[in-house]
Amino acid sequence: MIAFHALALVAFLGDAVWLVRESRALGGRQAALELAVAVAAGGVALLSLVALVSLLRARAVVVLASRASSETYLQVMGVMAVLLLFGVQVLSTGTRPALGAFCLMLSAWLMGVGLHLVPALLLSSEGFVDQLGKRTRFSELEWFELRRTQDTPPRTLLRAGRGDQLHIHTRLVDLDAEALRKVLVRAGLSAKAPRG
Repeated sequence: MIAFHALALVAFLGDAVWLVRESRALGGRQAALELAVAVAAGGVALLSLVALVSLLRARAVVVLASRASSETYLQVMGVMAVLLLFGVQVLSTGTRPALGAFCLMLSAWLMGVGLHLVPALLLSSEGFVDQLGKRTRFSELEWFELRRTQDTPPRTLLRAGRGDQLHIHTRLVDLDAEALRKVLVRAGLSAKAPRG
């Protein structure tokens, strides 16, 4: 996961610089589009930087393998297909290679993050860290719920929050629910979700 975000950081920063240089050779709307895409590339690089810092600061990390819902998979694959087709079409013209490279790199980044090829949730000694570096400390949570789903293959649904607010909602794969339950109870969370 650290390698994924380090590579993404370098690749998208490099492409942002390339896009700015490429925009100088263009005019009008094309130059404005290239600059907007350069900002987007910088945004993805910033996301990866935040995730990298958060992952490096996490302690005693345990990977919790998870899977997204089928609707999420379909949405991510649809966006990936559009980006791939557009990127290949732009690269085949040879006039704007930085834009084509951005589309292909963003498609690969979405594949890693959206299809959970990169672990989506990590358990640290202080709480949870998601694949984009968002930290949810145990101190921010009051309750959790681990429930077996009827999916095929079966999954374990993890929900955790404070009061009636949900902070974590994920479908875990091949999880030893009892081991995770012990960690969460030891951290002071109640094993009952609020009703309502």
